Amino acid sequence: MNGVRGARREGQFEAIFDAVSDGIFVCDAETGAFIDVNTAGCAMLGFSRKELIGRTIDAIATGLSPYLEIDAMAWFHKAQSQGPQTFEWCCKAQDEHLLFGEISLRCTSLGRRSVGLAILRDITERKRKEAEISLQAHFDVLTGLPNRRNFDLVLLQETARSARYGGLMCLAMADIDLFKVINDTFGHQAGDAVLKNIAGLMRKSLRRSDYMARWGGEEFTLLLPETQLDTSEMLLNRLRMRIADEVIPEIGRAVTVSFGVTAFAKSDSPADLVKRVDEALYLSKQAGRNKVTKL
Repeated sequence: MNGVRGARREGQFEAIFDAVSDGIFVCDAETGAFIDVNTAGCAMLGFSRKELIGRTIDAIATGLSPYLEIDAMAWFHKAQSQGPQTFEWCCKAQDEHLLFGEISLRCTSLGRRSVGLAILRDITERKRKEAEISLQAHFDVLTGLPNRRNFDLVLLQETARSARYGGLMCLAMADIDLFKVINDTFGHQAGDAVLKNIAGLMRKSLRRSDYMARWGGEEFTLLLPETQLDTSEMLLNRLRMRIADEVIPEIGRAVTVSFGVTAFAKSDSPADLVKRVDEALYLSKQAGRNKVTKL
């Protein structure tokens, strides 16, 4: 009778073990080798139970986990001495997809055997959403350029660096001429296409050391480190002429861009630079557009 009850309980345990959606890994606490793995755990890593039993998480992750090195035995020892541990882990599963997991590990006993019980929760989707939110917080969705918040941080860092070490730096601002007319004539989708085309063209034309962002609307900012004002003016004029020669397919013609540029002075704050470059851009617009004005 007891044997029947024991078998029934064992069968119920196996059913529950395999019904759980999180991966469950039972490991030998001395060697770190898998004693048992549930169906979800096998599916997450892309291995069969037969392939996993007797192997360690370190062996499984070898060559698959360049993103976060994990020493399973170190975590076992920590769990033994300090109690349950929770940590994040990332690897490439057998089918090459990235798996981000949260592992909860505790040490316990199965009869006389000391084991580690690891529960692996798949947090890949959560990590994807976090990355998406972070991307949206720092980058402009339409053009893929850094946004104003991102640029403000870089400008603050670069002005501090230039003030401390006496480095050269110029700030430029670009504005697409008559952009409202483009939107009103061709529609907002065509206007978006113009923004993306101009952003891409400018980004390709700049040097690796230069930093560009979408300031807002049809305006872009460009940070030109280690560059004198006259050199910046020359570079921007070259860029201005290249843009004016580029036919944008969505509207069947080219557009022009006005620029303002100014050089960093040691007493300048980021706000001083932005105010001055904005004035320079205004002068370009007032002078008939499609010009570069330096202040």
